[in-house]
Amino acid sequence: MRILIVSDSHGDRNYIDQAIERVEPDMICHLGDAQGDEVHIQAMGDCPLHIVRGNCDYDMSLPIVDTFDLGPHKVLMSHGHYFGGSPSSIEAGLRKEAEKKGCNIIMYGHTHIPVLKEGPELTILNPGSIARPRQDGRKHTYIVLEITKKGDFLYNLCSL
Repeated sequence: MRILIVSDSHGDRNYIDQAIERVEPDMICHLGDAQGDEVHIQAMGDCPLHIVRGNCDYDMSLPIVDTFDLGPHKVLMSHGHYFGGSPSSIEAGLRKEAEKKGCNIIMYGHTHIPVLKEGPELTILNPGSIARPRQDGRKHTYIVLEITKKGDFLYNLCSL
């Protein structure tokens, strides 16, 4: 199983379409700021879509936080902006929320800077921004989570 994890596409379909075509995902997790492209992303990916509301999204039907089971793991998804202002405070707030909800994988966006921290008890993922990157080198990034037949979780930070 291959899961495409993206954030902050800000309505720019070009980059998200490229990532979907490259990865051919079995599931897409969009961590907010899709800016109205939910239907397009769903149709383009033609697979299950988990999506949360970002600070630039106005669709109030999108959840602020989503949790779901993924094999033996429980995932907490959020854009992150409700949990703090700085990257460190966002991560601290999300850690507390994950602990409350019994999650061991956190996926968040908002900062436009990728993070991939694998740990034995908690994995933290931020794919950066697929459309408006802010990290050194300004690469348009996303994460691919591959679940092997043995059940291993392999995380890869990728760029366009």
